[in-house]
Amino acid sequence: MGESERRVAVAGDDERAETLREAVRAAGVGVVGSPPADATLAVGDAAIRTVLSDAPPEPVIPVGGHRLAFGLDEITDRIERVLAAIRSDTDPTDHPSDGVARVTHPVLAVAAGTGPVRRAVADVALVTAEPARISEFAVGFRRGHEESFRADGVVVATPFGSDGYANAAGGPVVEPNGGLAVVPVAPFSTRTDAWVAVERVRLSVERETEPVSLVVDGIVRETVDPRRPVEIETVDRVDAIVPGATGARRAQRSETL
Repeated sequence: MGESERRVAVAGDDERAETLREAVRAAGVGVVGSPPADATLAVGDAAIRTVLSDAPPEPVIPVGGHRLAFGLDEITDRIERVLAAIRSDTDPTDHPSDGVARVTHPVLAVAAGTGPVRRAVADVALVTAEPARISEFAVGFRRGHEESFRADGVVVATPFGSDGYANAAGGPVVEPNGGLAVVPVAPFSTRTDAWVAVERVRLSVERETEPVSLVVDGIVRETVDPRRPVEIETVDRVDAIVPGATGARRAQRSETL
């Protein structure tokens, strides 16, 4: 397929999205308003969340302030290399080339039992509704093992979200295909563990004393009843084209979208 035959959608309605539309056209690739397309550029956190959660069949190219997203200037400078990765025939795991990598990203389904099943691409948290108020939480893992602890909350993060709230709470930064980071938030004990889970995890509130909120990708969704499980499971995977050498560039990121 020639350059002029390929089509790229750009999601995002501000001037940064228009800058990328111009860069794509200058590279000889057609721009469409929405899929179907050969790839979708998702510009800004809201567009990234929306496009990834829809799990499109075409690759997604995130542009934003995350470790696994291109900065605006960065992708503009590398646009031809990024577009070349769209037609890669390699297995869509992390194969950095010229500062560009193709990876898979999980999309989570979040079922709290009372409301609708929601989808998440960055993180899912249970947090006490009032700050600095401790509750007791339990985490169940796929092999049947369970841990409990007292804390302000607990967060489960995908690799894309692992450098955000979960990392600020003391959790690991997880590389693509590395699993889900599970991190207590401000634990009462000084020796509480953090974990990396595979595919599925179950959270629950074990005490009735403090109201606890379910937060999905930064949005408070509902109050969680004690001992009612919140099931979190990988239900889709999306190809994404992201910066290579992500560890080296994380400390240098200054752009915020």
